[in-house]
Amino acid sequence: MHTEESLLNNIDKWVTNRRKFIKTVGIVAVYSQIAKLQSCHSSNKTVYVANDYLTAKQAEIIQKTQDVLFPNDGNGPSVTDINAYGHFLWVFSDKRKKQNEKEYLLNGIDWTEETAIENYQKSFHQLTDKEIHQLVDFIANTNWGKDWLSTVLTLIFEALAIDSIYNVNKNNVGWTWLQHQNGSPRPTDDITYTKIFKTIGAE
Repeated sequence: MHTEESLLNNIDKWVTNRRKFIKTVGIVAVYSQIAKLQSCHSSNKTVYVANDYLTAKQAEIIQKTQDVLFPNDGNGPSVTDINAYGHFLWVFSDKRKKQNEKEYLLNGIDWTEETAIENYQKSFHQLTDKEIHQLVDFIANTNWGKDWLSTVLTLIFEALAIDSIYNVNKNNVGWTWLQHQNGSPRPTDDITYTKIFKTIGAE
């Protein structure tokens, strides 16, 4: 999407205009990509620890990158508020997600670490907040970085828009910020994503 790409080419501009951009894209457009999603049950309370999908260093890279793309600056909910990291991990737990999509997310994290070493001669976890911001701005202007950050941003959008029953968007904070009127009926525990597939025997 050209609008998203142009904003990612200027991280400061994106941070300032994120609500306007999301409203322009439209909550319906976001939902069209996420109707069948379920968020991971992993909690975002403990940060930078290894899990079944990421090493501790990889967890730090993705969470700090999410913070740059969707900062806790008072201009809307933070990535912690919407559990964007938990949703990111959900991708790896979903059996219906293609393996190459999961590998792409991991590759981007590793490429970010490699770029940190190339640009600053030190690992990502040793960078200052300013250097991390500069690094994200730098990779946003590379071909691989622009595409990867766009994918990471899309997952943040999903966490922002999905029903809170999926352990994201706590207290519907994303809906409130976007002034979104949810549809009815909302999903219940009996008709969540995974349970529907189990019910119809598609597992």
